[in-house]
Amino acid sequence: MYATPETDDGWLTKVHGHEGDALVVEAHFNLPRRFHDLVRGRESELVFAARSRLARLGINITPLGDPVFNGRSCDLRLAVVAAIHAYGMAEHLDRLVVPGLAVGRLVFCPQDTRLSSTEIHGLIRDNQLQVPTGFSLDAHGYLILRPQQQVFRFRKPLTFDEVTAVANHADGKELLNRLQVRTAVDNIELAPMDGLVTACSMFLHRHYVVLQNLDDSLGFHLQATVLDPVSTRGTNVYLEFINRSDQLIVNPTVAATVHEATRLEPEHRYWYGGPRAQPSAAEPEYRALLQVFDRLEASPLMTGDCHRLMAATTDPAALLRGAAPDLLCAREDNPGSPRAAAEHYPVPTESAAPLDQLPDGAAATLLLGYFPNLIEHTEICAAALRRKIARLCFRRPSFEHGVFLSDRDHGRLADYEGLGLEVYWCNEARTHVVRHAFRGLRGYFTTPDKLDRFRSALVFAIYGSIKPLSDQEITHTERLIENLQGLFGNDIGILTGGGPGSMQQVTNTAHRLGLMAGSSFIETMDQETNKTADFYQTFQARSRQSRQRWFEIASFHIFLIGGVGTLEEIGLTLTDMKLGVIEASPVVFLDSSGGDFYWEGLKTQLTRMVRAGRTPGWLLDNILMTSDPDEVPRFYKKTLRLG
Repeated sequence: MYATPETDDGWLTKVHGHEGDALVVEAHFNLPRRFHDLVRGRESELVFAARSRLARLGINITPLGDPVFNGRSCDLRLAVVAAIHAYGMAEHLDRLVVPGLAVGRLVFCPQDTRLSSTEIHGLIRDNQLQVPTGFSLDAHGYLILRPQQQVFRFRKPLTFDEVTAVANHADGKELLNRLQVRTAVDNIELAPMDGLVTACSMFLHRHYVVLQNLDDSLGFHLQATVLDPVSTRGTNVYLEFINRSDQLIVNPTVAATVHEATRLEPEHRYWYGGPRAQPSAAEPEYRALLQVFDRLEASPLMTGDCHRLMAATTDPAALLRGAAPDLLCAREDNPGSPRAAAEHYPVPTESAAPLDQLPDGAAATLLLGYFPNLIEHTEICAAALRRKIARLCFRRPSFEHGVFLSDRDHGRLADYEGLGLEVYWCNEARTHVVRHAFRGLRGYFTTPDKLDRFRSALVFAIYGSIKPLSDQEITHTERLIENLQGLFGNDIGILTGGGPGSMQQVTNTAHRLGLMAGSSFIETMDQETNKTADFYQTFQARSRQSRQRWFEIASFHIFLIGGVGTLEEIGLTLTDMKLGVIEASPVVFLDSSGGDFYWEGLKTQLTRMVRAGRTPGWLLDNILMTSDPDEVPRFYKKTLRLG
C-alpha cells in the first residue's frame, strides 16, 4: 500500500472578510504523530493542496504565508476566490465559505523523494507509471502534461443547495460527476481572465505527482495540485486552468514533479488483537474462534433449534484462552413461526440485551451466531454510537440462504462502516476469518493480511460463461491476463462472478501470475462458488441486479463469451457508463471460440442504436470487439490516451 505523506483535510475556523474578490479565511490542520515526526525541521517543504471538488467548481484556494505551528496542529491563512467566472460560484461564495468547510490538506513534498527525468522515463517505459499521450520530460525532471481534447461544463447553473452538497456531503463527488459533463473539442480555448476544467489520463501506483505553475503563459493551474497514488487512475484526472492574461490561450499544459510515495506497512488487523507470525497462522486462528462459537452455542442458556447468539466481551483474547465471555446473552428463536419463514429472519422471543450492560467506551467485541437481524441491528448501532462495541464477528450469514447476504444485510454493513465498527466473518465454508473492508462505496470480505492490497489494486471485472473452455479459449484467456499485467504491472486484481468455466480459468490464471483474484458470488442453482478468491462478497438470488453495483470497484470491464446472464451484465455496465454512474472507460468483448464472431450481432445492434440517436457515439468509441488478446493493450493505450 502506497500513500502520499499528508494530513487529513483542514477546515475553516474563521472568515476574516473580503479583500477585493477574495475571501480571507483561517484554516486549522491536525498533524498526525507520524506526519509530525516526518516533517519536523522541514516545514518549508510542505505544500497546501486544495480539495479537488472545490477546484472543479471553479473555486481557487491559495495560501497567504506559511503555516503557524502549535505542537501537533497548525493554522494557515488562505484566500478563497471564484476563479472560473463561467461557473457562477461568486454568488454562492459568502454562504458556502463558513467555519467547518473542509478546504484541503498539507502535503510533504521533499526534494529527496523527487524523481529525475531518467527515473521517470524508466518507470513509463517499464509500465510502472502510465501518463498522458503527448507528454514531455525536460532536463530538470519536470513532466509536462497535456490534457485531452475535452472540457467539462455544467448542465445548468448550480443552485446553492447543489453547491453545498458537492462541497460538504460524503458523496459530493458523485453528485458533481452527474452535474458536470464533458464535451469533446478540437482545441481547448482558455478565454482571457477566465478558466475551465479539463482532464488527462494517468495511472499512479507507487508515486504521487505535484503540479507546478512554472510559467502561466500556457495556463495557470488551480491549487488542487497533488495527485495521489491509487486514487489517481483513469481518464478523468481533472485539471483546472485559469488564464490570468488578456490574451487567448489554446491547449494549456502544466508541469509536474513525480515523487516516491510512502510505503505503508500492513497493520495487524485480526479481530482478537493477537500477534500474527506467518500467513499459515490463519487456519489455527479460525479453529480457535470456531471452538469459542461451539462452546457458547452449547451453553445451557441456549435453547431451541436456531440460536442467534449474542456474546460481548471486553477481552476478546480471553475467549481464545478458553475463558467465559464477560457478558453472555442467549436468544431463543421460533423457527416454526410463519412470520419468521416469510421474513427470512427468525423472530426473537426473548429480548435480553447484553449490550446494555457494557459501559460507554468499552470497545468490546460482539459475537453473533448469525448476521444481525433488524432488532439486533438497531441495538448494535446504538451501542456503536456510544463506543460500547468496536467490532463484531458473525458465524453464519443467513438462516435460510447459507453463505449469501441479502440487500438489507449489505445496507447494515454500510451502517457499521459509517459507525466505525470492524466486521469479521468466521467463514466455515472457507475455514478462515475474514474482515469486511470497503473500497469506495462497496465492501468485500478479505483476510486481514490482504486488506491493503485489496484497497490499492487496479481492478478489472471479467465476465463470462460457466461452460467449460476449449484449449484455444484457455490459451487466449491466459494471454489476456498476461497482457493486462504487462501493461499495468503487478498491482492489479481480477474480479469475476466466482463461478466455474471462464470465471474459474481467469481466477486460476491470475493466481498463477501472482495477481489478486476476487469474486462476487450470486446464489444460483447452476454453479458452485470457487474457494480460492482473495476477496469476495455474496448476494442472495433476489439481489442479482444490485450485485452489479459491487462491480463498480473495477476500473475496466471485459466480457468473454457468455449467455443471457452476461448479456444482462453488459446492459447494466453500458447503462451505468451512459448515466455517469461509473467512469467511461474501455470495454472489451473477447471471442476466443475460433468460429463465427460471437459478438457480431451485438456490434450491429449497438451501431444501429448510435445511428438512431439512442446511444451516445462516445460509448461506441470506448468498445473493442476482438478475437485477438494482443489487441487489448493497444486499444487501452489508444482509448486512455496513454503515452
